[in-house]
Amino acid sequence: MMRTGCSCTSPLGPEELIAPYADNIATAITRARPARVVVSTSGKTIDAEGSPLQQPAHAALPTLLSSLEEQGVSFAVIAPRLFLENLLLPPVIDTVRSDGVLRYPIRADFPVSWASHLDIAAAAAVLLQRRDVTGIVGIGQLPAITGPDLAASFAEHLRRDVKFESITPEEFGTLITPLIGPAAAGVTGLYQALWHQPDHVIDPTTSAQQRLGLIPRTITAWLSAIGA
Repeated sequence: MMRTGCSCTSPLGPEELIAPYADNIATAITRARPARVVVSTSGKTIDAEGSPLQQPAHAALPTLLSSLEEQGVSFAVIAPRLFLENLLLPPVIDTVRSDGVLRYPIRADFPVSWASHLDIAAAAAVLLQRRDVTGIVGIGQLPAITGPDLAASFAEHLRRDVKFESITPEEFGTLITPLIGPAAAGVTGLYQALWHQPDHVIDPTTSAQQRLGLIPRTITAWLSAIGA
């Protein structure tokens, strides 16, 4: 039987919900024994030792990765930071279109290695073929970009003035609660943690740019690709 590869994504949410998913993935890989596995962290931090954002070793995602290592499976880990698709949430994009204001719960001076799901898919496709590349592959913008940089890209794409406005994580949580319900508490907690960090940037030495020669789309290119 031909052994193929698989790509899987760690879901977001509280540990008690994520753990069964991770267990099921580990069990499936044990049984199927694919030749190659690519795992996306969905933005959970596993490559920043010493950071308060780093996932503890006993958490579901690190436990899954430890299981893959113990099984001797060839695998790579796609490690993004924040997704550009977050900016398409109605409370965010609607205000950009109606008022020319990009409101988001990060400081104006906070650099982020933003990435799109299109970038994730491109990296996964390459990594399924490149068994020589293992371990962490960071996905995102380098140099990292700030909120005003994002607003400038939206302005270029929409051909109108767009300014960035920083809002608090709590304000953002209130805005998205009607959309995602109780899960908004976890999102609020993430941005509260980010608020006190100097940046949210991938490591250049383990980036897709360095390891795969893949350059993520610019913000304007992403906006054009999705028809925003």
